[in-house]
Amino acid sequence: MDDEQKARTALPAVLTHYIKAEALPESLADDFLKWYAGVTLHLATWANERETPPLVGISGCQGSGKSTLVQLMAHVLCEVHDISVVVLSLDDFYLPKAARRAVGKTVHPLFATRGVPGTHDLTLLSGTIEALQSARGTVSVPTFDKARDERTEMGHWRQVGAPAELILLEGWCMGVPPRRGAELLAPVNRTEEEADSDLIWRTEVNRQLSGDYADLFAALDALLLLQAPDFDAVFEWRWQQEQRLSEQFQRRHPHAADPTMGRDEVADFVLHYQRLTEHALRTLPDRANFVWELEPDRSVKRLRLTGVAA
Repeated sequence: MDDEQKARTALPAVLTHYIKAEALPESLADDFLKWYAGVTLHLATWANERETPPLVGISGCQGSGKSTLVQLMAHVLCEVHDISVVVLSLDDFYLPKAARRAVGKTVHPLFATRGVPGTHDLTLLSGTIEALQSARGTVSVPTFDKARDERTEMGHWRQVGAPAELILLEGWCMGVPPRRGAELLAPVNRTEEEADSDLIWRTEVNRQLSGDYADLFAALDALLLLQAPDFDAVFEWRWQQEQRLSEQFQRRHPHAADPTMGRDEVADFVLHYQRLTEHALRTLPDRANFVWELEPDRSVKRLRLTGVAA
């Protein structure tokens, strides 16, 4: 039995154990075997053939399930294919609250709200990636507490071994290109109309996409995409995500006031993401190497290969 056959034999048991341990839906095992196992095998083969650890981006709008998928893929790569994988989330590299407030004062108040390009610490991210690809020993990886809207203290950062054989970097705006200036003129929602009538915020976001973010995306060796059906699905998915955050917070802090958002607050929050999310829905399918087209319930409609990384 060759290595690929051994992996296929071991995969169902590995999936069952992980899904049970993480309290995930049992149907995820069949979904993974049908839609994601082949791509995971391709990444394993690719990592084994490369001298430098590949950096693979995984893009998908808020609540699309990318974090769950990436963690599961990483587990399978490690347990089934014996690949050393490190998962990074763009969300964990948000600027601390004080730094975002400072940007809000000097550039535009909307930058105080995390999310859009310009609210991440890309210097920290680039340094972390470089260390994971070349250093030997332990690398500290930051984490971000969304319930508190704050980066965690350094003493609570993840400690991971380096060098990795494969790095998976997931984020809601991974790979999104900038827009032409004329496309920024008309507001797409009330947030832009009321809070960005002078176009300063969205113009600066677009400038960020043309600069450091473009450099980051150019460094990707491949891009995987979870494609939402439309922006309406994004709100529902993000609201479900916030409810889970609330449940987690209340379990950890049963006597503390819940800092998570209500439904109306989430509706306002996602408006900050609308312009780039809709832009991503139009542009990323032609830029990604693998595209999973999702239904409103997050089930996969089909998998498209738009160019296999090598």
